Amino acid sequence: MLEIKDDNDLIVTAEDGTEELLKILFYYHNDERGKDYYFVYRLEEEDEVFVLCSSDGESLETPSEEEFEEAEEVFEAYQQDPKIASIK
Repeated sequence: MLEIKDDNDLIVTAEDGTEELLKILFYYHNDERGKDYYFVYRLEEEDEVFVLCSSDGESLETPSEEEFEEAEEVFEAYQQDPKIASIK
């Protein structure tokens, strides 16, 4: 289960009830797939960004290989955006 708080905090609840706080760097929606893709990181590992996706807004899954390749392209574009570079 997932819960988004304060626009950039993602609380993930595992099946055993344990919770993990992830920070959302950014996310995007793919209309064709009907999924949201979240680029997230752990506070203690800010340099390690990974992507998770959700089609129902309640559960998270690992993207398929095709989705991951698309996400890599989106992330590269994000990193190269001069507006983003100026606020890092």
